[in-house]
Amino acid sequence: MMSRSEDFPEAGWIAEEAASWFARLQGEAATGDDWLAFERWLQASPAHARAYERLEALWIDLDYAPVARDLGGRPLLAARGRLVGGAVGNPGRRAWLAAGAAIAAGLVAAVGIGLWTAPRAASQTYQTAAGQTRQVVLADGTRVQLNAASKITVSLGLDTRRVQMDDAEAVFDVAHDAARPFLIAVGDRQVRVVGTEFNLRHRADKVALTVRRGVVEVRPAGAPQAQPTRVTVGQQLTHTDGQSGSILKVSDSVAAFAWTSGQLIYRDQPLADVAADLSRRFAAPVRTADAQTATLRFSGVLVTDSESDVLRRLQAFAPLRVERTADGIVLHRR
Repeated sequence: MMSRSEDFPEAGWIAEEAASWFARLQGEAATGDDWLAFERWLQASPAHARAYERLEALWIDLDYAPVARDLGGRPLLAARGRLVGGAVGNPGRRAWLAAGAAIAAGLVAAVGIGLWTAPRAASQTYQTAAGQTRQVVLADGTRVQLNAASKITVSLGLDTRRVQMDDAEAVFDVAHDAARPFLIAVGDRQVRVVGTEFNLRHRADKVALTVRRGVVEVRPAGAPQAQPTRVTVGQQLTHTDGQSGSILKVSDSVAAFAWTSGQLIYRDQPLADVAADLSRRFAAPVRTADAQTATLRFSGVLVTDSESDVLRRLQAFAPLRVERTADGIVLHRR
């Protein structure tokens, strides 16, 4: 499915500029200064080059393909160095100019009435199994470190970068691109960033966002006009899906990012949370024996080097007994 430019106003605006440059450069009156200005426009943003490439591809796909072959099948963006170098007398150049001038105005008009369309970005899913972590570098330079048992789906579009975050935890180090905000759908919230680093956790119906660099905006999903909550360095936002508000507090960034270096840090947290984390960190599922055990409060640092060592340390820190069963590990209150 194609998306109309009015759905992506910034894409439409850039496409109009690309079409304007296309029309301007096809005329015999185009000067060296025009070409230099065009070069500066191309280099100002990767989106400019992409828009121009799409425009050229559209032209070549029309009835002017034989003319394009006079340039060896190469579009303007590939051949512009030769053209700028002064090969105006090339026979293919003159025919190409005539054809280009004839259609450029039509392309500008098409863009103006919303016929310019941008292809839908392809989606890529990244997933980890229990006990597995993974580092991913996206095409835009953003780095994502996925915790165990996590799944995200990424779509890098021309004007926005989107992530669907399911049951997952990840550290995002987002490449700065003011023209393409980075949007994460997580539960019933949307996280919006331009360039920053943060840990985002979505387990069951709980969302926790801890910022280590930059500023992140969080607002209800599907409400782009809603006033966002701004989360900055040293802050953590927590939210429960289905509730209207969120809690913003001073963060413990050391604890939030500790999993990336093989540690789990807890400060007065229920044992049920510890069991859930260990279930994702190791192959064997871990659960508490009963509700009373689940509500035990736990504080400590668990180094997740091996399952047996973690369980041994856990028993040393807390009044627990570990039972291994056929279907996993059970934590009993001692």
